[in-house]
Amino acid sequence: MNKKSFFNNIYIKNLLGLILATVIIIAVVLLWLNIYTQHGKSVKVPDVKGISVEKAEPFFIKNKLNYAVVDSVYVKNAIPGSIAETTPPVGSMVKVGRTIYLKINSYLPQLVAVPDVKDTSQRQSLAMLRSLGFESITIKQVPGAYRDLVVGLESKGAPIEAGQRIPADTPLSLLVSSGSDDIMLLDNPSDTTGTAKVNSDESWF
Repeated sequence: MNKKSFFNNIYIKNLLGLILATVIIIAVVLLWLNIYTQHGKSVKVPDVKGISVEKAEPFFIKNKLNYAVVDSVYVKNAIPGSIAETTPPVGSMVKVGRTIYLKINSYLPQLVAVPDVKDTSQRQSLAMLRSLGFESITIKQVPGAYRDLVVGLESKGAPIEAGQRIPADTPLSLLVSSGSDDIMLLDNPSDTTGTAKVNSDESWF
């Protein structure tokens, strides 16, 4: 069979056509993947922490990155509305066009549901409140038969009920039974961190 008759063979033509079509499809797919994934093109996540989203926008545009605010957190002394955290973190290498997720500093303190501390020990109540983020806690002794038993919670003289949502930086007064029926209201305002000057061995469980 000569060369001319070989290429004129219908089966050979179909086979060559199939091979050519396969090569073209593979080339197109590879080209598309290269464009879609921006192969070899990556940029660094800019350091935008501590500035507002508006001021951070030019940095994202310059690096051809998208951004989206997805969460907020209250950080004491931080500038409200400023960026607190980015995902991926600042300095990470990401592909062009990637969306950077932002967590911003809230304008208001976080609201926390007050736990039910009534009829628990002073130590237990302090542990519960601190674990939820309450830091400004004082101990206020009130008349009562059982020493170190918590009978209530208040803030600046106003009662605080269990389940009530208040800012975590709200100053709280833990009303603790003195173990006596005598009328004695002993505040310890110097105990601003909630560390009562009570011997731990005397705490009631």
